Amino acid sequence: MRAGKGRRLSIQTTARMQRLLAQTDLTISEIAESVDQSRSAVLSVNRRFKIRGYIGRSQWVVSKEWESKVREKAG
Repeated sequence: MRAGKGRRLSIQTTARMQRLLAQTDLTISEIAESVDQSRSAVLSVNRRFKIRGYIGRSQWVVSKEWESKVREKAG
């Protein structure tokens, strides 16, 4: 269920977006579809938590801070 304009995303949805942004190669559109949210909602989460840094429109890198968080959880 979409959050709707001006409504907050659930903690679970935000956490899932963060995980997908940091740990997968899915596009913003694919992530939005998988969590049933808009592309702009995913982009807002990415911007707020500074997960991916984009180089142009299609190339991106996961921020160093998020890389270390992913490694900590894995190991």
